Amino acid sequence: MKKSVLINLVAQKTGISKKETEVIINTMLDTIVDALKNKEPVSFLGFGTFEPVKKNARDIYIPGTTKKVHVKEKYSIRFKPGKTLKKQIQ
Repeated sequence: MKKSVLINLVAQKTGISKKETEVIINTMLDTIVDALKNKEPVSFLGFGTFEPVKKNARDIYIPGTTKKVHVKEKYSIRFKPGKTLKKQIQ
């Protein structure tokens, strides 16, 4: 689902204008991103948890060659679905 479709669906279900809905969704997403930038997990009860995970620096080999490449330390995001979401998808 694209963001524009999400905005339209939320606007229809809530009766709020599309413009106001877009501001609300963008603000929510910006707040989640800010929390993840600060290395804080973001949890929605029943939906799931977004958690920043540190990936250590390491050396890897490129498949099919003997060339070794150094990969720098970085952070990634892990999503762990909640029980309610898992049940609804099953």
